[in-house]
Amino acid sequence: MPDDGFTYISKTRLEFQDGLRHAYLGDVPEPVPYGVQGALREYYGVGEGPPIAATLDHIVAAVGG
Repeated sequence: MPDDGFTYISKTRLEFQDGLRHAYLGDVPEPVPYGVQGALREYYGVGEGPPIAATLDHIVAAVGG
């Protein structure tokens, strides 16, 4: 593969707050919360709370882009 001189390094960090993961993604100032919803909530035995997109939801959306 030819070297096109471009390298991208994703700079992210995770913080755990109130039982949720909050991802800080690059230069985006607001964190992205990750949680569970639907069948994932039942599978993982997560109690009541608002439905929040899971990591898997974001991956599927990105690939479908």
